[in-house]
Amino acid sequence: HKTVKGALGVKIIGNGLEKVMAGTPVMIVGPNDEEEDIKAEVMSDLTDLESKLSTDKRGVMVQASTLGALEALLQFLREETQPPIPVSAIGIGTIHKRDITKISIMNEKGCPEYATILAFDVAIEKEAREYAQEAKVRIFTADIIYHLFDQFTRFMEELSERRRQEAAEVAVFPSIIKILPQHVFNQKDPIIVGIEVVEGILKVGTPLCVPALAGLHVGKVTSIESNGREQETVRKGNSVACKIVNEQNPNITYGRQFDASHALYSTLTRASIDALKENFKDKLENEDWRLVVKLKKVFNII
Repeated sequence: HKTVKGALGVKIIGNGLEKVMAGTPVMIVGPNDEEEDIKAEVMSDLTDLESKLSTDKRGVMVQASTLGALEALLQFLREETQPPIPVSAIGIGTIHKRDITKISIMNEKGCPEYATILAFDVAIEKEAREYAQEAKVRIFTADIIYHLFDQFTRFMEELSERRRQEAAEVAVFPSIIKILPQHVFNQKDPIIVGIEVVEGILKVGTPLCVPALAGLHVGKVTSIESNGREQETVRKGNSVACKIVNEQNPNITYGRQFDASHALYSTLTRASIDALKENFKDKLENEDWRLVVKLKKVFNII
């Protein structure tokens, strides 16, 4: 045939075709053409695509069946998802063991969540699938782009929740509270008092101290109650009853070492602030972060 129509199948025979990327153009080198120029033109689509990749060094790997499918998937992940999913590597065709090795470096970079391959309509070699388990690389597969996004999003949500639970003991929410002297129910072990949150967020598990008394450790909030109901947190402007336990010094007593004239502060540390930033950033509002900055000065945190 000198010409073919779109509906006609064409079989191409040649050497090294196993290395050809599906979706790339096919060009003929004519007698007056420079072979290197033709090669560059053939690869221009892929070169342009690679240049559009995020410069972030951390991100998932995206593998698709064709160049067009890869471009569509990249556009979806970076422009149509909130937040965008960072991509650090791309590939076309079957997933091989070398692809697993390439993305597994995310584990070494401290980003295990990105040791992930989003595979769109591609096959996975048996050896690659087995090695992925050993290298702690996840492979999400789907024939529909939205399904890939849903799988990865669900994984990230579950991972974030696990990390929040692990960080809960370290993270301390910023708060300043005042004791309501007319609502002191128990002065010692445990201390049970009515309080008002003057600034920030008071949370169960928050360690409290009195900076005005050389940082006197009052204890840790073990429960918060409002109108007969227990709750996990309470925000600025609300009044509740809270129980405070001091396991290190159970003899500390309201009215003796401290009283209602002293404001109680959340005891922040560098580690607790870092845990907030990494795991609870979306739980704090701008004014809460301003309070963090204020408390950093109170506790001389660099």
